[in-house]
Amino acid sequence: GNTPNVIKEIANEPNRDVNLKRDIKPYAEEVISVIRKKDPDNIIIVGTGTWGQDVKDAAEDQLKDANVMYALHFYAGTHGQSFREKANYALRKGAPIFVTEWGTSDASGNGGVFLDQSRERVDYLDSKNISWVDWNFLEKPESSLALKPGALKTGGWPLTDLTGSGTFVRENLCGNKDLTKDAPETPAQENSAPEKGLSVQYKAGGGGGDSNQIPPQLPIKKNGNAAGDLKDVPARFWLNAKNKGPKYGCGYAPIGCGNLIPKFVALQKPKQGADTYLEMGLKTGTLSPGASPGNIQVCFPKEDWGNYAQSGGYSFFQSNTLKKTKKITLYHQEN
Repeated sequence: GNTPNVIKEIANEPNRDVNLKRDIKPYAEEVISVIRKKDPDNIIIVGTGTWGQDVKDAAEDQLKDANVMYALHFYAGTHGQSFREKANYALRKGAPIFVTEWGTSDASGNGGVFLDQSRERVDYLDSKNISWVDWNFLEKPESSLALKPGALKTGGWPLTDLTGSGTFVRENLCGNKDLTKDAPETPAQENSAPEKGLSVQYKAGGGGGDSNQIPPQLPIKKNGNAAGDLKDVPARFWLNAKNKGPKYGCGYAPIGCGNLIPKFVALQKPKQGADTYLEMGLKTGTLSPGASPGNIQVCFPKEDWGNYAQSGGYSFFQSNTLKKTKKITLYHQEN
């Protein structure tokens, strides 16, 4: 075909009293023959029985078309070892498979989010060079939903519009490029030349190298000549939580603690100095050139109130005065 990026999937999730030899294969042969009159070589994906589970049957009785793949569906909270066994069997038989639907929830769309299981499944797919498509972007109350209610339907979503599931999927599609340098950086001095866009300062806030909470102070500044929308400047503070979920607290914010949107995200592939980040978004307001929303003071103890080893954290450095830093990463969208 003239558009090689277009992939066709026919008969999504055949189920109930459906038989490959009797139903799915004859249907696929008929439909594919019609498609091939206009499109001789684009990939066509054929659905498999039991809601996209029966790739073993397809592997035993493959279609003759040279550019056909077979759909395999799974949900992290429902399908485990059996999913891998089916995929491995199909691959051993030379049947190409494409995961055209999977989710971080259970098969109902609810339950979870099962991030540990999702990480295991996605790592498996990567190891086998199997492509995948995540479910879902529908605006309905399912835990597999990638976007928060009210997010635009036209794309261009800020990170604060993503759910925990959506954040996981984004990081696995795009890769986490925020912590690409392992070598330590020296924070820029306060009197350095203004940067274009945004800058952030940091003060340890009284927490030492080992403490049962991290209390950073984080004033953000808008540089340049253009005003900026506060909701478009989320910042990420990177830390080592060691699988002990942090709890968020706001001590003081000149713009009001209720105007902050905090979110902890555990990295599926920990980086040097971080296995978690706190993303701090702001709800509303305009930031004038050279202005700041003020010195935001938050704290986050571990759920078991154990000590953090802050000195090994990516964003931490011991400072009793505010200093500009690049170790707290900023994200912004300029008009």
